[in-house]
Amino acid sequence: MLICFSTEGKEFDSPLSTHFEKAKWFLFFDTETHEIQSLEHKRRLFGRSQAVHLVTEKRPFLVITGNIEPNSFDFFKASGIKIISGVFTLTAREAWQRYQQGLIQTVEDVPGAGRGRVL
Repeated sequence: MLICFSTEGKEFDSPLSTHFEKAKWFLFFDTETHEIQSLEHKRRLFGRSQAVHLVTEKRPFLVITGNIEPNSFDFFKASGIKIISGVFTLTAREAWQRYQQGLIQTVEDVPGAGRGRVL
């Protein structure tokens, strides 16, 4: 299973980004091999964030992040990608450990999705 973390750095001990679309890096963690692939997020192309497209191309099962824009949430949900949002002050490694322990869980639906509010 492949899990994506939006982070501030390219290491597994990097802090999670507080906002998915503004993340500096995306870490893809393979839960079977424990292999990590880092992808730098250049943030903007033609004035728009390409974060959701960069991540979706890798086909993760799950994205763990801080805040996420409703349009990004809707895109992931339509693509069959699960989301855990609202995770702050943790590193990617700590978030993975909490996910394994069942302490953080996926978000199935969000009030205001598609209305331009940050989740």
